[in-house]
Amino acid sequence: MPGAGKRANAERFELPKLEEVNVAIGVLAVVSLCFLVLGGVYLAGSFFLPMGTVEQPGAGFYPLLVGIALVCLSVPLLIHSLKKKEIQKEEEEAFPKGKDLYRVLGVALALIFFAVFLKPLGYGICSAALMVAVLRFLGLRSWMKTVLISILSTAISYYLFAFVLDVPLPRGFLFS
Repeated sequence: MPGAGKRANAERFELPKLEEVNVAIGVLAVVSLCFLVLGGVYLAGSFFLPMGTVEQPGAGFYPLLVGIALVCLSVPLLIHSLKKKEIQKEEEEAFPKGKDLYRVLGVALALIFFAVFLKPLGYGICSAALMVAVLRFLGLRSWMKTVLISILSTAISYYLFAFVLDVPLPRGFLFS
């Protein structure tokens, strides 16, 4: 019978129900609206803090940038979520399983290690260890690349925080 195969394929493909599409669009719109409001409040709050100059930024400079970024990123998301006619039904699980669960827990433990040992070991050692752990859990298998990227990212971030932004970082007992 001609066309029977097409009919069978059409029966296997299911469109998402209208309620599921509306709920998904509604959730996206609500989330983007929340970020828009948060960004607006954050932006407004930054005006009550001293701005300083570009050479000597004040306490309100960074919140101003964060507020602008939140507003600028959430407006297009809100517009997109309100324009979108349909969303494909995603069959993703709420929490990862198997190998992905191992990665999530590994990165979480690395972040906990970083927070706990930051003062005793210092920024350099902890941030390099964090980078090694994150790179390995995300799938970088070459130890040479992992160590090189970790050392470079630690050195660059230390330079930016300690010298450019003049933020005191913990040195740890080895470098005190």
